[in-house]
Amino acid sequence: MLLGPVSARTTKLPYRVLALDDDENALSGIVELLRDAGYVVTGAETYEGAKRLLAIGSYDLFVTDVHLRGFNGLHLVRQSTADYPDMAIVIITGYDEPMIEFEATRYGALFVRKPLKAEDFLGACAISLSRVRRKRRWTRRRVIGGFRVTAHDRAAAAVDVSYGGLRLEVSGSEDLPDSFDVVVEGIGLRMEVETVWSRASADGRSLTCGVALATDATPAARTWRAIVDRLSA
Repeated sequence: MLLGPVSARTTKLPYRVLALDDDENALSGIVELLRDAGYVVTGAETYEGAKRLLAIGSYDLFVTDVHLRGFNGLHLVRQSTADYPDMAIVIITGYDEPMIEFEATRYGALFVRKPLKAEDFLGACAISLSRVRRKRRWTRRRVIGGFRVTAHDRAAAAVDVSYGGLRLEVSGSEDLPDSFDVVVEGIGLRMEVETVWSRASADGRSLTCGVALATDATPAARTWRAIVDRLSA
């Protein structure tokens, strides 16, 4: 298949960050700092609020304070590392407690002391995310002949797969949205994915794109990994 130039929409979607701090002014500063650096940020002022957001959303990075009005942010960190192993974590605190830094290391998180210095804080976020990216580099498997799927209600074929995503050949050359559902025909498996890159064929009749699973922690993602294993067996 002859392919045209890569679409301008080929850059990776911005990282999604959940920031938790019970100090309204501190939270506002953290959110502003991260947004200015290009992240998509959701702020939470309470432990329970952050817990609910983690349960219903998908985040690449979790930034949390430790002392949270009767709650310990480390408890949420501990739970998050178990429930969302693909999420990076940065712990912040204004207290001089060596054990907190030790606990951060224990859970694979980075530790930054308040008051935050923009360069140090953003550097820690970038390093933490880079570690997660390395973990997400799944081995790709070529699918001979492809198999049929539906991408945003359009006929498509999956021609290259991995635990973390797939490459699609989609009918029609219209751009796909940043986020959409892929349905594996025959078994009805529905997965939310995000467009990483896309390009139209030279004849304008189809589109080739790479997509990544929006999260690795759903039942659909686990079923998808089982499918990939069977394809390579």
